[in-house]
Amino acid sequence: MTQYVREKVAYMERPVTAWALAGIIAMLVFSYAYFVNAAIVNIVATKDMQVEISDLTSEVGNLETEYLAAKSALSIDDAHVLGFAQSVSEPVYVAKTPSSALSFNR
Repeated sequence: MTQYVREKVAYMERPVTAWALAGIIAMLVFSYAYFVNAAIVNIVATKDMQVEISDLTSEVGNLETEYLAAKSALSIDDAHVLGFAQSVSEPVYVAKTPSSALSFNR
């Protein structure tokens, strides 16, 4: 009887083991395909971002050039005409007086 049970259990375990192994292999193949696809998508996204970064960098450079040209062309008379600057007869300086002397606590 024991021999018969062992044979039946061994016979029943073979397909389960084979299907489990096939399932694990299929899972590994699908995960490999997923990770390769994710790597390719990330590479393409990186290249797109690099193109966008270079475009934005050149745009910032152009804007800085325009800013420096406008800044060098601006004079105090132009600022008066536009209402941005007012003539000051005597400058006023503001300083905060310390409320107490500096001390080190030990």
